[in-house]
Amino acid sequence: MNAPRRALAAVLLASMLQAGAALGMGQGLKVCLESGPPPLSSGAHEGVDLAVTRAVAQWLGRPLEIVWYEVEDDADSLPAAQINGLLSAGVCQLAGGVPLVSDGLRAPAATPVPVELPDGGRRFVKPGALMHTTPYRAVDFRVVLNRTADVDTVTGLDALRGVRVLAEQGSLADHLLLAHGGGVLRADVVHVPMRQAGVLAALARGTADAALVDGPQWDAYRAAHPDTALRDSGFRHPLQINVGFVALATERGRVELFDVALDDLRGSGDIEAAFDRLGYRYNAPVEPVVLPPLTVRLLAAPAVNR
Repeated sequence: MNAPRRALAAVLLASMLQAGAALGMGQGLKVCLESGPPPLSSGAHEGVDLAVTRAVAQWLGRPLEIVWYEVEDDADSLPAAQINGLLSAGVCQLAGGVPLVSDGLRAPAATPVPVELPDGGRRFVKPGALMHTTPYRAVDFRVVLNRTADVDTVTGLDALRGVRVLAEQGSLADHLLLAHGGGVLRADVVHVPMRQAGVLAALARGTADAALVDGPQWDAYRAAHPDTALRDSGFRHPLQINVGFVALATERGRVELFDVALDDLRGSGDIEAAFDRLGYRYNAPVEPVVLPPLTVRLLAAPAVNR
């Protein structure tokens, strides 16, 4: 961190800490993170979101407690509602690795909803209004090909017509494939349940000829399988989505502290360095910060490399 940046950050942090003392923010941080295989994190390995969370806690000089949770493996499950429930139940103060989509940040229902807790318990809570931090990374989507794919060049999703394509069930990649061209790829899309070994593992077994996955997922698979026959087509879907932390709106002071830390960590290159250390390509946040509602029109926008 250079001297001017350090001085500015120190002034901002000091003023926020003084304002936050009355809110009990001098204690440790409790952050919920989704547990899963790389590029996600778990108690057994470090992933990108855990690395960033640790960097923020260290920057703020706060002890950190991670609360792990698993996304429900159900086609009807709503991860955004699950995260809201964990925050509203007081399980954690913030949740990391959250896609910043307006659908997941909109005003909650007025009636209590059931929440599955990390300890296996269940509680009814009234969802609270959410706010988000500044994003710390963006996710892109890539087409990965198997050796069996009869495709030479992929410049757009139209190149996948007649090709069996995998996507994680209910994921944004899945919705992008289903919406493309008014549904021209629907018959060729194979949905892989979240809890199975993974889309790319299924692709390597020959289940299909191609897959649409997020960039970090491909980076993690390639790092774990350096001799894989799978190959990156070079296609990048034009739609990208930012990732950040979310918290209840009542935690505004804590969110502002995270904003200062994240801005400085990005500006100093520390977040990009963490990605390099883990072997992942870093995508800086993009505009818009929060993606508009995921309408069919947005998902079906022309998907070609520019």
